[in-house]
Amino acid sequence: MENGDDKDAPQPSPAVNRWTVGLTCAAIVATGYLIAWLVHEPEPSEPTARAENSYVTPPVTFPVQIPGCDVVEPPRKGQSFGMVYSDTDRYDNPSYPWFSGPKAVAMTQALQDALPGDIEIAFDSLRDSLVFQPILGDPTQNKGLGGWTRANATLLRGDRAGALSVTVRKATKPIPPCVAGELDERRHLPDGTIVDTDDTWSETNGVRTLSRDATAYLPDGSVAYANATDQAADGSGRTRAVPLAIDELVALVTDPELRISAPVPPGTPSPPERCLRFSKSGAVIDQAQARRWDEVLAQIPLDGVTLDRPLGALLPGELGGGVCQAVRVTTPGLQSRLTVVISTDQPLPQGPDTSSYDGATRRLPDGAVVESMERRSSPSRTVTVTRRSGVQIQVSSTDASDEPLPFAVLEEIALNPGLEVSR
Repeated sequence: MENGDDKDAPQPSPAVNRWTVGLTCAAIVATGYLIAWLVHEPEPSEPTARAENSYVTPPVTFPVQIPGCDVVEPPRKGQSFGMVYSDTDRYDNPSYPWFSGPKAVAMTQALQDALPGDIEIAFDSLRDSLVFQPILGDPTQNKGLGGWTRANATLLRGDRAGALSVTVRKATKPIPPCVAGELDERRHLPDGTIVDTDDTWSETNGVRTLSRDATAYLPDGSVAYANATDQAADGSGRTRAVPLAIDELVALVTDPELRISAPVPPGTPSPPERCLRFSKSGAVIDQAQARRWDEVLAQIPLDGVTLDRPLGALLPGELGGGVCQAVRVTTPGLQSRLTVVISTDQPLPQGPDTSSYDGATRRLPDGAVVESMERRSSPSRTVTVTRRSGVQIQVSSTDASDEPLPFAVLEEIALNPGLEVSR
Protein backbone atom coordinates (compact mmCIF):
# COMPACT_ATOMS: atom_id res chain seq x y z
CA MET A 1 0.00 0.00 0.00
CA GLU A 2 1.44 3.35 -1.01
CA ASN A 3 1.10 6.45 1.14
CA GLY A 4 -0.62 9.44 -0.38
CA ASP A 5 -0.61 13.08 0.64
CA ASP A 6 -1.05 13.65 4.39
CA LYS A 7 -3.39 16.04 6.10
CA ASP A 8 -2.36 18.40 8.88
CA ALA A 9 -1.30 16.63 12.08
CA PRO A 10 -3.18 17.27 15.32
CA GLN A 11 -1.82 18.54 18.58
CA PRO A 12 -0.22 15.85 20.81
CA SER A 13 -2.66 13.76 22.83
CA PRO A 14 -2.27 10.83 25.25
CA ALA A 15 -3.69 8.33 22.79
CA VAL A 16 -5.48 8.02 19.49
CA ASN A 17 -8.36 5.57 19.60
CA ARG A 18 -9.64 3.22 16.91
CA TRP A 19 -10.08 4.54 13.40
CA THR A 20 -12.84 3.92 10.93
CA VAL A 21 -12.49 3.83 7.22
CA GLY A 22 -14.60 4.65 4.20
CA LEU A 23 -13.87 2.81 0.97
CA THR A 24 -14.55 4.07 -2.50
CA CYS A 25 -13.72 2.15 -5.65
CA ALA A 26 -13.78 3.42 -9.18
CA ALA A 27 -13.04 1.45 -12.30
CA ILE A 28 -11.66 3.50 -15.16
CA VAL A 29 -12.24 1.12 -18.01
CA ALA A 30 -10.47 3.08 -20.72
CA THR A 31 -7.12 2.80 -18.98
CA GLY A 32 -7.63 -0.47 -17.18
CA TYR A 33 -7.25 0.94 -13.67
CA LEU A 34 -8.97 -0.12 -10.49
CA ILE A 35 -8.32 2.54 -7.87
CA ALA A 36 -9.29 2.38 -4.20
CA TRP A 37 -8.92 5.07 -1.57
CA LEU A 38 -8.93 4.50 2.17
CA VAL A 39 -9.47 7.57 4.33
CA HIS A 40 -8.93 7.35 8.10
CA GLU A 41 -10.48 9.63 10.71
CA PRO A 42 -10.20 9.34 14.50
CA GLU A 43 -13.23 8.04 16.35
CA PRO A 44 -14.73 10.00 19.26
CA SER A 45 -13.09 9.20 22.58
CA GLU A 46 -16.33 7.73 23.96
CA PRO A 47 -17.02 4.09 23.03
CA THR A 48 -19.43 3.72 20.14
CA ALA A 49 -21.03 0.77 18.41
CA ARG A 50 -18.95 -0.69 15.62
CA ALA A 51 -20.11 0.83 12.36
CA GLU A 52 -20.91 -1.27 9.34
CA ASN A 53 -17.84 -1.55 7.09
CA SER A 54 -15.64 -0.50 10.00
CA TYR A 55 -11.87 -0.57 9.98
CA VAL A 56 -10.02 -0.67 13.29
CA THR A 57 -6.31 -0.35 14.09
CA PRO A 58 -4.43 -0.48 17.41
CA PRO A 59 -4.52 2.55 19.73
CA VAL A 60 -1.52 4.85 19.32
CA THR A 61 0.23 6.22 22.40
CA PHE A 62 1.94 9.62 22.21
CA PRO A 63 4.47 10.84 23.24
CA VAL A 64 6.47 7.70 22.47
CA GLN A 65 10.07 6.77 21.70
CA ILE A 66 10.79 4.76 18.54
CA PRO A 67 14.19 3.05 18.14
CA GLY A 68 16.27 4.79 15.49
CA CYS A 69 14.22 8.01 15.58
CA ASP A 70 15.65 11.18 17.12
CA VAL A 71 12.26 12.88 16.86
CA VAL A 72 8.82 11.28 16.77
CA GLU A 73 5.94 13.32 15.40
CA PRO A 74 2.37 12.96 16.71
CA PRO A 75 -0.15 10.70 14.99
CA ARG A 76 -1.67 12.10 11.86
CA LYS A 77 -5.20 13.45 12.01
CA GLY A 78 -6.09 11.88 8.69
CA GLN A 79 -4.27 9.89 6.09
CA SER A 80 -5.17 8.59 2.67
CA PHE A 81 -3.85 5.60 0.83
CA GLY A 82 -4.15 4.68 -2.82
CA MET A 83 -3.95 1.33 -4.58
CA VAL A 84 -3.75 0.86 -8.32
CA TYR A 85 -4.23 -2.47 -10.11
CA SER A 86 -3.50 -3.04 -13.76
CA ASP A 87 -5.36 -4.83 -16.52
CA THR A 88 -2.59 -4.20 -19.01
CA ASP A 89 0.56 -6.11 -19.89
CA ARG A 90 2.38 -3.15 -21.46
CA TYR A 91 5.70 -2.37 -19.80
CA ASP A 92 6.73 0.46 -22.14
CA ASN A 93 5.60 3.45 -20.06
CA PRO A 94 7.77 6.39 -21.23
CA SER A 95 7.12 8.24 -17.97
CA TYR A 96 9.38 5.76 -16.14
CA PRO A 97 12.50 5.20 -18.27
CA TRP A 98 14.24 3.23 -15.51
CA PHE A 99 11.69 0.42 -15.91
CA SER A 100 11.09 -2.01 -18.77
CA GLY A 101 9.96 -5.55 -19.46
CA PRO A 102 13.46 -7.05 -19.06
CA LYS A 103 13.96 -4.95 -15.91
CA ALA A 104 10.75 -6.45 -14.50
CA VAL A 105 12.03 -9.96 -15.27
CA ALA A 106 15.38 -9.26 -13.59
CA MET A 107 13.66 -7.82 -10.51
CA THR A 108 11.22 -10.75 -10.38
CA GLN A 109 14.04 -13.28 -10.47
CA ALA A 110 15.95 -11.40 -7.77
CA LEU A 111 12.89 -11.21 -5.51
CA GLN A 112 12.02 -14.87 -5.90
CA ASP A 113 15.65 -15.90 -5.32
CA ALA A 114 15.73 -13.80 -2.13
CA LEU A 115 12.84 -15.68 -0.52
CA PRO A 116 13.77 -18.12 2.25
CA GLY A 117 14.38 -21.62 0.93
CA ASP A 118 11.38 -23.20 2.67
CA ILE A 119 8.85 -20.90 0.99
CA GLU A 120 6.79 -21.84 -2.05
CA ILE A 121 4.82 -19.45 -4.26
CA ALA A 122 1.22 -20.64 -4.51
CA PHE A 123 -0.09 -21.82 -7.88
CA ASP A 124 -1.96 -18.78 -9.17
CA SER A 125 -2.35 -16.48 -12.16
CA LEU A 126 0.70 -14.71 -13.55
CA ARG A 127 -0.41 -11.44 -11.93
CA ASP A 128 -0.41 -13.15 -8.52
CA SER A 129 2.78 -15.20 -8.92
CA LEU A 130 5.21 -12.61 -7.50
CA VAL A 131 5.90 -11.13 -10.94
CA PHE A 132 6.50 -7.37 -11.16
CA GLN A 133 3.70 -5.72 -13.12
CA PRO A 134 3.71 -2.68 -15.45
CA ILE A 135 3.91 0.81 -13.98
CA LEU A 136 0.68 2.68 -14.57
CA GLY A 137 -0.11 6.31 -15.09
CA ASP A 138 1.53 9.56 -16.05
CA PRO A 139 3.12 11.33 -13.05
CA THR A 140 2.16 14.74 -14.47
CA GLN A 141 -1.54 13.78 -14.55
CA ASN A 142 -2.01 11.21 -11.79
CA LYS A 143 -0.02 12.55 -8.86
CA GLY A 144 0.03 10.10 -5.99
CA LEU A 145 -1.34 7.24 -8.12
CA GLY A 146 0.88 4.84 -10.00
CA GLY A 147 4.61 5.29 -10.21
CA TRP A 148 5.52 1.92 -8.79
CA THR A 149 5.76 -1.66 -9.98
CA ARG A 150 4.10 -4.28 -7.79
CA ALA A 151 4.54 -8.03 -7.27
CA ASN A 152 1.94 -10.04 -5.31
CA ALA A 153 1.61 -13.68 -4.28
CA THR A 154 0.29 -16.08 -1.70
CA LEU A 155 3.27 -17.74 0.00
CA LEU A 156 3.19 -21.27 1.42
CA ARG A 157 5.47 -22.15 4.32
CA GLY A 158 4.91 -25.63 5.69
CA ASP A 159 1.32 -25.88 6.87
CA ARG A 160 0.91 -22.07 6.82
CA ALA A 161 -0.07 -19.60 4.14
CA GLY A 162 -0.06 -15.82 3.90
CA ALA A 163 0.22 -12.98 1.40
CA LEU A 164 3.20 -10.93 0.24
CA SER A 165 3.15 -7.68 -1.73
CA VAL A 166 6.32 -5.88 -2.83
CA THR A 167 6.52 -2.51 -4.59
CA VAL A 168 9.50 -0.60 -5.98
CA ARG A 169 9.46 3.03 -7.06
CA LYS A 170 11.68 6.03 -7.55
CA ALA A 171 11.61 8.47 -4.63
CA THR A 172 9.91 11.79 -5.36
CA LYS A 173 9.98 13.20 -1.80
CA PRO A 174 12.49 13.30 1.07
CA ILE A 175 12.52 10.44 3.58
CA PRO A 176 9.44 10.98 5.77
CA PRO A 177 9.70 11.77 9.47
CA CYS A 178 9.03 9.19 12.16
CA VAL A 179 5.34 9.33 13.05
CA ALA A 180 3.77 7.61 16.04
CA GLY A 181 1.64 4.66 14.97
CA GLU A 182 3.29 4.28 11.56
CA LEU A 183 6.49 2.39 12.43
CA ASP A 184 8.02 0.38 15.25
CA GLU A 185 11.67 0.97 14.36
CA ARG A 186 13.90 2.93 11.98
CA ARG A 187 17.11 1.13 11.02
CA HIS A 188 20.18 2.98 9.73
CA LEU A 189 22.37 0.67 7.61
CA PRO A 190 26.10 1.23 6.90
CA ASP A 191 25.56 2.11 3.20
CA GLY A 192 23.13 4.93 4.08
CA THR A 193 19.97 2.89 3.58
CA ILE A 194 17.14 3.65 6.01
CA VAL A 195 14.57 0.92 6.70
CA ASP A 196 11.30 1.50 8.57
CA THR A 197 9.55 -1.58 9.98
CA ASP A 198 6.12 -2.16 11.48
CA ASP A 199 4.42 -5.20 13.02
CA THR A 200 0.72 -4.53 13.55
CA TRP A 201 -2.85 -5.62 12.93
CA SER A 202 -6.13 -4.25 11.66
CA GLU A 203 -9.75 -5.33 11.82
CA THR A 204 -12.28 -4.97 9.02
CA ASN A 205 -15.85 -5.62 10.13
CA GLY A 206 -14.47 -7.43 13.16
CA VAL A 207 -12.11 -9.73 11.23
CA ARG A 208 -8.50 -9.26 12.32
CA THR A 209 -5.56 -9.31 9.90
CA LEU A 210 -1.97 -9.51 11.08
CA SER A 211 0.51 -7.47 9.06
CA ARG A 212 4.25 -6.83 8.92
CA ASP A 213 6.02 -4.44 6.59
CA ALA A 214 9.41 -2.95 5.80
CA THR A 215 10.13 0.16 3.72
CA ALA A 216 13.68 0.79 2.49
CA TYR A 217 14.87 4.23 1.37
CA LEU A 218 17.95 3.35 -0.67
CA PRO A 219 20.96 5.52 -1.58
CA ASP A 220 20.21 5.49 -5.32
CA GLY A 221 16.75 6.98 -4.80
CA SER A 222 14.85 3.67 -4.83
CA VAL A 223 12.04 3.03 -2.37
CA ALA A 224 11.24 -0.65 -1.84
CA TYR A 225 8.25 -1.70 0.26
CA ALA A 226 7.26 -5.21 1.36
CA ASN A 227 4.08 -6.10 3.21
CA ALA A 228 3.25 -9.58 4.51
CA THR A 229 -0.11 -10.53 6.01
CA ASP A 230 -1.94 -13.63 7.17
CA GLN A 231 -4.51 -13.23 4.41
CA ALA A 232 -4.02 -16.10 1.95
CA ALA A 233 -5.87 -16.60 -1.32
CA ASP A 234 -4.49 -20.13 -1.71
CA GLY A 235 -7.64 -21.95 -0.58
CA SER A 236 -5.61 -25.03 0.35
CA GLY A 237 -6.82 -25.22 3.93
CA ARG A 238 -3.46 -24.21 5.36
CA THR A 239 -3.36 -22.25 8.60
CA ARG A 240 -3.38 -18.47 8.09
CA ALA A 241 -0.07 -16.94 9.19
CA VAL A 242 2.18 -14.03 8.29
CA PRO A 243 4.69 -15.91 6.09
CA LEU A 244 7.77 -13.73 6.71
CA ALA A 245 9.47 -12.30 9.79
CA ILE A 246 10.46 -8.64 9.98
CA ASP A 247 14.15 -9.41 9.37
CA GLU A 248 13.22 -11.46 6.29
CA LEU A 249 11.22 -8.53 4.93
CA VAL A 250 14.18 -6.24 5.55
CA ALA A 251 16.38 -8.63 3.56
CA LEU A 252 13.96 -8.45 0.63
CA VAL A 253 13.67 -4.67 0.43
CA THR A 254 17.44 -4.15 0.73
CA ASP A 255 18.34 -6.68 -1.99
CA PRO A 256 20.67 -4.76 -4.36
CA GLU A 257 19.01 -6.30 -7.45
CA LEU A 258 15.69 -4.62 -6.65
CA ARG A 259 17.11 -1.11 -6.88
CA ILE A 260 16.09 1.04 -9.82
CA SER A 261 19.77 1.53 -10.71
CA ALA A 262 20.58 -2.21 -10.78
CA PRO A 263 21.72 -3.15 -14.31
CA VAL A 264 19.69 -5.65 -16.31
CA PRO A 265 21.80 -8.70 -17.27
CA PRO A 266 22.39 -8.98 -21.03
CA GLY A 267 19.97 -11.31 -22.75
CA THR A 268 17.21 -10.93 -20.13
CA PRO A 269 13.93 -11.71 -21.92
CA SER A 270 10.68 -9.80 -21.80
CA PRO A 271 8.05 -10.91 -19.28
CA PRO A 272 5.71 -13.79 -20.12
CA GLU A 273 2.49 -12.90 -21.85
CA ARG A 274 -0.51 -12.60 -19.54
CA CYS A 275 -3.60 -14.65 -20.24
CA LEU A 276 -6.10 -11.86 -20.03
CA ARG A 277 -9.34 -12.49 -18.20
CA PHE A 278 -11.45 -15.36 -19.47
CA SER A 279 -14.70 -16.63 -18.01
CA LYS A 280 -14.63 -20.38 -18.56
CA SER A 281 -16.43 -21.89 -15.60
CA GLY A 282 -15.56 -25.33 -14.33
CA ALA A 283 -13.67 -27.16 -11.65
CA VAL A 284 -10.47 -25.65 -10.30
CA ILE A 285 -7.47 -27.33 -11.91
CA ASP A 286 -4.69 -28.12 -9.45
CA GLN A 287 -0.99 -27.65 -9.99
CA ALA A 288 -0.26 -31.37 -10.40
CA GLN A 289 -2.68 -31.70 -13.34
CA ALA A 290 -1.37 -28.52 -14.92
CA ARG A 291 2.20 -29.83 -14.71
CA ARG A 292 1.19 -33.07 -16.47
CA TRP A 293 -0.31 -31.02 -19.28
CA ASP A 294 2.85 -28.87 -19.33
CA GLU A 295 4.89 -31.98 -20.15
CA VAL A 296 2.55 -32.78 -23.04
CA LEU A 297 2.60 -29.24 -24.45
CA ALA A 298 6.40 -29.07 -24.27
CA GLN A 299 6.67 -32.16 -26.50
CA ILE A 300 4.26 -31.10 -29.27
CA PRO A 301 6.24 -30.54 -32.49
CA LEU A 302 5.36 -27.25 -34.16
CA ASP A 303 7.33 -27.56 -37.38
CA GLY A 304 8.29 -24.21 -38.87
CA VAL A 305 6.91 -22.23 -35.94
CA THR A 306 9.22 -20.37 -33.56
CA LEU A 307 8.07 -19.06 -30.18
CA ASP A 308 9.57 -16.54 -27.77
CA ARG A 309 9.40 -19.21 -25.04
CA PRO A 310 8.36 -22.87 -25.02
CA LEU A 311 4.85 -24.06 -24.40
CA GLY A 312 4.41 -25.84 -21.09
CA ALA A 313 3.90 -23.20 -18.38
CA LEU A 314 0.18 -23.28 -17.65
CA LEU A 315 -1.13 -21.07 -14.85
CA PRO A 316 -4.64 -20.42 -13.53
CA GLY A 317 -6.60 -17.80 -15.42
CA GLU A 318 -7.58 -14.57 -13.74
CA LEU A 319 -11.25 -15.60 -13.86
CA GLY A 320 -12.84 -19.01 -14.08
CA GLY A 321 -11.46 -22.42 -13.22
CA GLY A 322 -9.21 -23.08 -16.20
CA VAL A 323 -5.49 -22.80 -16.83
CA CYS A 324 -3.76 -21.02 -19.67
CA GLN A 325 -0.52 -19.88 -21.28
CA ALA A 326 0.19 -17.19 -23.87
CA VAL A 327 3.37 -16.86 -25.95
CA ARG A 328 4.53 -14.78 -28.89
CA VAL A 329 4.98 -16.38 -32.31
CA THR A 330 8.13 -14.92 -33.88
CA THR A 331 8.04 -16.75 -37.23
CA PRO A 332 8.38 -14.19 -40.06
CA GLY A 333 4.98 -13.54 -41.60
CA LEU A 334 3.18 -15.29 -38.77
CA GLN A 335 4.00 -13.00 -35.84
CA SER A 336 1.08 -13.27 -33.46
CA ARG A 337 -0.04 -14.17 -29.97
CA LEU A 338 -0.61 -17.87 -29.33
CA THR A 339 -2.87 -18.72 -26.38
CA VAL A 340 -3.75 -22.14 -24.95
CA VAL A 341 -6.68 -22.35 -22.50
CA ILE A 342 -7.70 -25.66 -20.89
CA SER A 343 -10.91 -26.00 -18.87
CA THR A 344 -12.84 -28.92 -17.42
CA ASP A 345 -16.51 -29.73 -16.84
CA GLN A 346 -17.48 -28.17 -20.17
CA PRO A 347 -20.68 -29.23 -21.98
CA LEU A 348 -20.28 -31.12 -25.21
CA PRO A 349 -21.66 -29.05 -28.12
CA GLN A 350 -24.73 -30.60 -29.72
CA GLY A 351 -25.96 -30.48 -33.26
CA PRO A 352 -24.72 -31.60 -36.68
CA ASP A 353 -21.48 -30.76 -38.42
CA THR A 354 -21.55 -27.29 -39.98
CA SER A 355 -19.37 -25.15 -42.20
CA SER A 356 -19.58 -21.45 -42.99
CA TYR A 357 -17.53 -18.52 -44.22
CA ASP A 358 -15.92 -17.89 -40.83
CA GLY A 359 -15.98 -21.27 -39.10
CA ALA A 360 -16.81 -24.95 -38.98
CA THR A 361 -17.91 -27.62 -36.51
CA ARG A 362 -17.22 -31.34 -36.83
CA ARG A 363 -17.62 -34.38 -34.59
CA LEU A 364 -14.80 -36.93 -34.40
CA PRO A 365 -15.30 -40.72 -34.18
CA ASP A 366 -14.48 -40.68 -30.43
CA GLY A 367 -17.24 -38.14 -29.79
CA ALA A 368 -15.01 -35.06 -29.42
CA VAL A 369 -16.24 -31.88 -31.09
CA VAL A 370 -13.87 -29.59 -33.02
CA GLU A 371 -14.93 -25.98 -33.61
CA SER A 372 -12.91 -23.67 -35.86
CA MET A 373 -13.43 -19.92 -36.13
CA GLU A 374 -11.72 -17.23 -38.19
CA ARG A 375 -12.05 -13.46 -38.03
CA ARG A 376 -10.73 -11.58 -41.02
CA SER A 377 -11.42 -8.02 -39.80
CA SER A 378 -8.84 -8.43 -37.02
CA PRO A 379 -6.90 -11.47 -38.26
CA SER A 380 -7.31 -14.32 -35.79
CA ARG A 381 -8.02 -18.04 -35.77
CA THR A 382 -9.29 -20.25 -32.95
CA VAL A 383 -9.70 -24.00 -32.61
CA THR A 384 -11.74 -25.35 -29.69
CA VAL A 385 -11.81 -29.08 -28.92
CA THR A 386 -14.36 -30.34 -26.40
CA ARG A 387 -14.01 -33.96 -25.31
CA ARG A 388 -16.64 -36.26 -23.89
CA SER A 389 -14.82 -36.10 -20.55
CA GLY A 390 -15.63 -32.38 -20.34
CA VAL A 391 -12.06 -31.27 -21.02
CA GLN A 392 -11.99 -28.33 -23.42
CA ILE A 393 -8.83 -27.06 -25.14
CA GLN A 394 -9.02 -23.70 -26.87
CA VAL A 395 -6.03 -22.61 -28.96
CA SER A 396 -6.01 -19.13 -30.52
CA SER A 397 -3.72 -17.13 -32.77
CA THR A 398 -4.49 -13.42 -32.38
CA ASP A 399 -2.86 -10.00 -32.74
CA ALA A 400 -1.39 -11.14 -36.04
CA SER A 401 0.84 -8.69 -37.87
CA ASP A 402 0.11 -10.46 -41.16
CA GLU A 403 -1.34 -13.98 -41.05
CA PRO A 404 -2.43 -15.87 -37.93
CA LEU A 405 -1.17 -19.40 -37.52
CA PRO A 406 -2.79 -22.00 -39.81
CA PHE A 407 -5.64 -24.09 -38.44
CA ALA A 408 -3.47 -27.18 -38.88
CA VAL A 409 -0.98 -25.86 -36.31
CA LEU A 410 -3.72 -24.94 -33.85
CA GLU A 411 -5.27 -28.40 -34.19
CA GLU A 412 -1.87 -30.02 -33.67
CA ILE A 413 -2.00 -28.61 -30.17
CA ALA A 414 -5.72 -28.85 -29.37
CA LEU A 415 -6.15 -32.45 -30.56
CA ASN A 416 -3.16 -33.89 -28.72
CA PRO A 417 -4.50 -36.95 -26.84
CA GLY A 418 -2.31 -36.20 -23.82
CA LEU A 419 -4.41 -33.14 -22.97
CA GLU A 420 -6.93 -35.16 -20.98
CA VAL A 421 -7.68 -35.32 -17.28
CA SER A 422 -5.45 -37.90 -15.59
CA ARG A 423 -7.38 -40.73 -13.98
